[in-house]
Amino acid sequence: MHAADAVIDDVRVVSLPESMTGPFQEGDSRYAVVVAAAGTAGVFGPVDELPAALVAAGLGQTAIGCRVSDHAGLLARLLVRLGPHGAGLGRWAAGTVDCAVWDLHGKLTGLPVAALLTDIPASRVPVYGSWLSLDLEHDGAAEAVRNTATQGFAFTKWSMRRSQNVQQMAALAGRAASWANAPVALDALGTWDTETAANLASLLPPGAVRWVEDPLPRTERTAYRELRKQCSLPVAFGERLSDAAAARDLLELGPAAFTFDVAWCGGITEACTWMALAEQAGVPVLLHGRAFLPALHVAAAFPHVAGPVEYQVVWEPKRQRALSGTVVPEEGRAALPDRPGLGLEVRC
Repeated sequence: MHAADAVIDDVRVVSLPESMTGPFQEGDSRYAVVVAAAGTAGVFGPVDELPAALVAAGLGQTAIGCRVSDHAGLLARLLVRLGPHGAGLGRWAAGTVDCAVWDLHGKLTGLPVAALLTDIPASRVPVYGSWLSLDLEHDGAAEAVRNTATQGFAFTKWSMRRSQNVQQMAALAGRAASWANAPVALDALGTWDTETAANLASLLPPGAVRWVEDPLPRTERTAYRELRKQCSLPVAFGERLSDAAAARDLLELGPAAFTFDVAWCGGITEACTWMALAEQAGVPVLLHGRAFLPALHVAAAFPHVAGPVEYQVVWEPKRQRALSGTVVPEEGRAALPDRPGLGLEVRC
C-alpha cells in the first residue's frame, strides 16, 4: 500500500522500560506515542506524562481513520477534538501524535521526514548549547560555561531568572560572556517584567548578550510592544505561543529570534506553517530543543530560515537514552539521521 493511501488504524501510548533507558530520575520523560498503519508503526518519544495521558485518554483515537499523508487534515481533526483546550498542553499532546505520524509517513515511503518536507534537505544542522539548570552564581559556574563554550556550539544560552538586584544580574551576564569568550543568550523563563528588562538593558556590558528569551510572563503583542517602546533589548520568544495567529502578531514586532518548539506548537505540520510566517516576517527561527529530533528535520528542510537548533547539554543526552542511537553535535553541527522517518527508533 502506498503511503498516500495508508489509513491510521491504531494509536497508543506505551511506557518506556527502565531496563533500556536506565533508572528514571525526576523530570524524565517516560512515555512514547505509537501510531500504526499498513502493518508499520511510527513512534515519537520520549514524551512527558501529561501530554501522554491526554493522548491515551481519547485524543489519540481521533486520528484513527485518517490518511497517513493528510497531515493538515489530521491536525485540524485533533484541534477540533480539543476544542477550547487546544492550547498549551492540548497543542503539545496533538504535537506528539503529529510527530509520530510523520515518522510513520517516512517509514512507509522509505524517506527521512526532512526529505518529505523538501527535495534537498541540509545534511547537517547548526546547533547552540543551553544549560538552563546551571546556577551562574555557583562556584563551579565559570568552569562549566568555559567547558561548554569550547565544544564548538554556535553560541551558548544560560538562565537568568529575575532577582531584586538588576545591577548584579547585568554583572553576571557580563561574566558569563567573559567565561564563554563570546556573546551569550539568556533565558529569563518569563520571570522579568518590563521595568526589569528596561533597567537591565541599560546596564548590560556592550556586546555581552545576543538576546534574552521570554523576558515577560505573557507572550502577547501588547506586552512586547510596550517593552520595545521602553528599551532596545533584543528579545526572543515562541515556545509559549499556541496558534499561528498569535505567532503572526508577535513576529510583526521583529524579535531577534523566534524560538518555538516543534512538538509544543502542534507538531511538524504546524511548525512548517510557523516557519513560513517567520520567513515572511524576516525573523530567524532558532528552534527550541525539547523536541530535538523533529527540530533537526524541520531546520534541515528550511535552512534559509532556520538558525541553530537548541541542544540542551544536560537533558538531551538523557532523553536520547530512549533511542536506538544518538545525535551528538560535532563542531557546532548535528548530522541529520538519514534513515526513514525521524531516523532513530524509540526503544519501547
